[in-house]
Amino acid sequence: MTKRKYRGTAQAEVAALTRQRIIEATLALSTDHWIDEITLDQIAAKAEVTVQTILRHFGSKDGLAATAARMGSHAVNQQRNAVIAGDLDDIVANLLDHYEQVGDRVFRTLAQEELFPQLKEFLQEGRNFHRQWVERVFEPWLGALQGDARERRIVHLITACDVYTWKLLRRDLALSSEQYRLTLFEMLTALLSRPPGE
Repeated sequence: MTKRKYRGTAQAEVAALTRQRIIEATLALSTDHWIDEITLDQIAAKAEVTVQTILRHFGSKDGLAATAARMGSHAVNQQRNAVIAGDLDDIVANLLDHYEQVGDRVFRTLAQEELFPQLKEFLQEGRNFHRQWVERVFEPWLGALQGDARERRIVHLITACDVYTWKLLRRDLALSSEQYRLTLFEMLTALLSRPPGE
């Protein structure tokens, strides 16, 4: 009985590690490729498994994509939530680390939202999280604001901290990561120092 239990536990651990390897391979490929370009053969090769193994674990490519998106989102949320609310240096450093790691993948996913309806719910959850994050980490500056003035300030902060802003500065304008950090810090400092209602 003990041997059988041990064997079952070991098999479960191997299965979990295999699933994780497949998910990591999928996320890695999605950084540089569009969803419809990625094949199960590519994922299998990168994860060092067979296509049949992928299908056994996830049922289909869509099932794998949805699971990978969720796992990627969970890791992102953990990283973003580690920031110290009210500490502007930490907020900017957190965003810089976040977008340098996953910004290209996030932007590529957003660009495919209309092509893959299954992404809509997941991406809306991401937008909701981003707003909640902004409200939490900037609360020391938002506390005195009410009504429309508070909402406008939140919208300004959401925009400054968004992946589209990172892409504009880092990819389109070709700023270095340090230049992005300084620019974002200056933008946020200017926003947060404005009197209520402006």
